[in-house]
Amino acid sequence: MAIYKVGRPMKYNPCTGAGHKPPQSPGEYRMRDKTGQIFYIGETNNLARRTGEHRRSGKLPTDGSATLEYKIADGRSSSRTRREHEQHSIRKHSPTQNKSKGGEGRLARR
Repeated sequence: MAIYKVGRPMKYNPCTGAGHKPPQSPGEYRMRDKTGQIFYIGETNNLARRTGEHRRSGKLPTDGSATLEYKIADGRSSSRTRREHEQHSIRKHSPTQNKSKGGEGRLARR
């Protein structure tokens, strides 16, 4: 079972508001700098909330130099399968801002 639909992720620039604002849905997200390099990959139960947290913490710059890409998880996915996918993505892309291999967050309540 694929937990994310095939195809390109949705894009959102939190500074300009360009693109599709993330919904309050579970999914995986990536932050890219202005050169197109992925510098952070994460998984969350609420993409909209997590985007706001990253903006407030400064991890997602508000000067327009970074974009957020995200994919919404399939409704049949579990927190565990999304974490495994996140870990695979981190190994594959080696983002500079990820301090760990991923998957350490709290499990989703269901």
